[in-house]
Amino acid sequence: MPPDNTVIAVKDITAALENLNNADSMALSERYAEIEILDGVAVSYTHMLLTEYLDTPRQKKQRETRLWDGTYGYWSELATAYVRCVQRYAEDPGNAEDFRDKVTVALARALRRQMQWTRIRYMTPPADLWVRLADLYFFVETSDVDEEVEIFSGETTSMKREFLKSLMQSSLSCENFQPRGQDLAVVVFSQFAGMFVISKVATSEHTHWFDLRHPMAPARTTRTPGPGADARYFGAGLAVSALEKTLKQLEMTRQLPAWLKAAGKVDPVLFRSVVRHVSRDWRGKTQARRNERRKHTARLNVVPGFQGILQRLGIVGGDSLDFTSLPNAESWIIEDVIEGGYGVVIPIVAGGWVEVGSLVSVEDQATHHWQVGVVRRVTLIQGGQQSVGIQLLSRHATTVQIQLEGQSAPADGDTAGNAILLSADAADQREVELLVERGLVVGLQNVRMRDGAYQLVLRPKTILERNAAYVYAAFSVVEVFGHA
Repeated sequence: MPPDNTVIAVKDITAALENLNNADSMALSERYAEIEILDGVAVSYTHMLLTEYLDTPRQKKQRETRLWDGTYGYWSELATAYVRCVQRYAEDPGNAEDFRDKVTVALARALRRQMQWTRIRYMTPPADLWVRLADLYFFVETSDVDEEVEIFSGETTSMKREFLKSLMQSSLSCENFQPRGQDLAVVVFSQFAGMFVISKVATSEHTHWFDLRHPMAPARTTRTPGPGADARYFGAGLAVSALEKTLKQLEMTRQLPAWLKAAGKVDPVLFRSVVRHVSRDWRGKTQARRNERRKHTARLNVVPGFQGILQRLGIVGGDSLDFTSLPNAESWIIEDVIEGGYGVVIPIVAGGWVEVGSLVSVEDQATHHWQVGVVRRVTLIQGGQQSVGIQLLSRHATTVQIQLEGQSAPADGDTAGNAILLSADAADQREVELLVERGLVVGLQNVRMRDGAYQLVLRPKTILERNAAYVYAAFSVVEVFGHA
């Protein structure tokens, strides 16, 4: 394996697996031994690819595609390889008693990793993934195969546990998490998976069900399985109270749990957010929409990023329709609208930069009015298009100059420069909201802001949101001067 190119290494391992899958004449024991070797070698490489994918959220599109395609392709080919072994075992179980548990657990793990990588890229899991999970679990139930096995040194698990990890992971509503947050959710699931429950009969512990006869994404128990269904009801079980205890300790001590050390360096704020979200989901407390969506088809002009918005808002005396001079401007299609936001579809040729937390300036071509929003949900849909949810932060955004009070000019300090004012008629308000470029410190010191004919002294009040590119903060208005 090339020591300095993880993408090529995983590609080579995948090619070797593909050759094995095409070799029909191999004995089952020989086939399994070869797969096990390749699987073991790939562990460190796939971990490195996952780390790079998560640590570099704004990848060049070509690099991001190579990382994702390579890793997902590996897990898909590995799952196919283990499926072949299960099929051979089912044909002649007497010759393979020594590894019947290992192969089912290894297959479940490969399918779970496929599920994880579809979620990281905000894709809907393919139909064959649900079919494979259903077939495997049905095989395990009928064959009484669910012992704890060590698939790698220090990694012991069971088929049922891996199956439940996949189902619980797939049922979590986490489109509003960036990939790093989704990966942390997977770590949480793995820690508490031993407490998850599954049954043929629904109880208060079960929040979802999965139909083995008609495999598709799990549904909440508020819905009833259709006629002829062979449902398995599942839920977090005792993991609900265990996770709530972890959250209370986290909020009291501000210390991360010891079991999280294996995940490497973790942002405590992000981890608390993930744990709160997972806890609510496990308790069936997902938030209902406060407003109804209504269908509305129109074009949406979009300018991405903090600097793009500054450019857009800084066009003086220009036609509001003329945004074509901005190099990153795009045109999206509105699916529906809701008070405070849009649901849109992004064409394949656009939106390669989009991720949860992306800042955008948008103009509905029906209103010709520019607004500032943030991407809250991203889902990859059929044909490579993206379905995106945008929350509007302001309908009255303007560019302003800010600096620390006492500085003589915006160029003097770390906190000086441009900001985006999200509040209308700032001089008449007791509190205003600003988007400040990341790197411009928002601390305890008062800030002086110039807004047209007025100068305002602002006191930092609350950090509403942090992002790699900006800080979204609320300020109290301390003093207003009539003219700059």
